[in-house]
Amino acid sequence: MRAATEAASETKPLVTNAAPERPARSDRGALPIARLARLAVTAVAVLALFRLVRPDDVRRATVLIRAVGWPLGLVLLPTLVALGLDAAGWRAILRELGYLVPWRRLLELRLSVEALVLAVPGGSLAGEAAKLALLSRRWSVPATTAGATLALTKAHLISTDALYLGAAAIWLALDAAAGRNAVSWLPAVAFGGAALTAVVGGGLFLVLRRAALASRIADLLGRLPVTRLRGWIAARRGGFADIDEAARTFFAAPRARRLLCAVPFMMEWLVEGAETLLILRLLDVPIGLAEALVIDALGSLLRVLVFFVPAGLGVQDAATILLLRHFGVPDPIALGTAAVVVKRTKEVFWIVAGASLFVGTRDSRSRSNDRRT
Repeated sequence: MRAATEAASETKPLVTNAAPERPARSDRGALPIARLARLAVTAVAVLALFRLVRPDDVRRATVLIRAVGWPLGLVLLPTLVALGLDAAGWRAILRELGYLVPWRRLLELRLSVEALVLAVPGGSLAGEAAKLALLSRRWSVPATTAGATLALTKAHLISTDALYLGAAAIWLALDAAAGRNAVSWLPAVAFGGAALTAVVGGGLFLVLRRAALASRIADLLGRLPVTRLRGWIAARRGGFADIDEAARTFFAAPRARRLLCAVPFMMEWLVEGAETLLILRLLDVPIGLAEALVIDALGSLLRVLVFFVPAGLGVQDAATILLLRHFGVPDPIALGTAAVVVKRTKEVFWIVAGASLFVGTRDSRSRSNDRRT
């Protein structure tokens, strides 16, 4: 019987192993070099954006933003809807594994983690680690099961992104056939992105479907002549089996229910495209839904490719401006700059809101624990 809980006490007990001993770094220079490389790429992207956008463009963009006024506050809503859909998809996967976690609590967790995703270099990876820790701590979902749900969530998100990019690629190809596409390589980029994400998403599903894969990997790693690694693997042998069991449970569910798990993630991409359209329409940019979806879809691909750059800073922004120019929008740099400023301001709002929610939730839980003791 599936667990049906609204609190941690109603879920299965947390199963954890002893914390692993942190191995000593053999190459202490690797981490600073990696950080410097990320900073260098970010700096180059931002400098390229500044070369593209002139001071006059910024002044015109400021005038455009001021002319819109308070309706720009509506731009905050699509992010909340998108995160709510993400939480709904995650909850559906958890339900298939026997854990009914309240949707509102998962949305709260997603909002808390969003500050990391948007503000930290490699934020998507840091966000996944934070979600794993918080899900295990707050609702007593075993860490191994929580990790399996995050992997399944990522597989769904990447696979639906492939569909999203594929739709954008088809529209660009039709545009090129009609003679309206001045950049011949743009459809190829979109099709390439769709193919790449389809391969990654499908490969991740294939790996997760191989129910004994985690245990087999553990067996292979356990044979390596590294004493510390072999000890770490041995201490967590049960955890690898739990991951296998969680994946096996999900793929044993009826196909219709598994397909329903993907629906919220597909809708999430469409909401993000609608957000781009809303921003452009508020700024009176003469653009349609199809063009907005193309801008958002290619922007999402770039953000994935440069995941180590916080929120795709500079790269995604320049792409938005260049695509507006490609679509024949008048004064594309000023309008694109205005759109970028609105989008980045929205992200700052959710960074602050997410961080505040995380701190507030942690403090309230600490006070609750103090009262119990």
